[in-house]
Amino acid sequence: MLGFILSTIAFFVAAYVFNRYLDGLGVDKTFPRKFIVGLAAFMISIGVGWITDKLDGDATLPQNNISLTDVLQGKTDPLQMLKLM
Repeated sequence: MLGFILSTIAFFVAAYVFNRYLDGLGVDKTFPRKFIVGLAAFMISIGVGWITDKLDGDATLPQNNISLTDVLQGKTDPLQMLKLM
């Protein structure tokens, strides 16, 4: 959840900063400019979310999940079986 919040904030901040920078350069407000600003802000927000997940430890969570085959073969304890359901 923290990654989602930070990446959302990073998107709007990056879009604002890029728009201000391009305004300072005198670039016209056309569709290609809006597309480039949106794409750059999107890439920065993806990066911020990924870094937050790496630092927070959420990126490894899917690897720690048990699978249905582990439950059927009896390799897990009952508590992990309840978490799967």
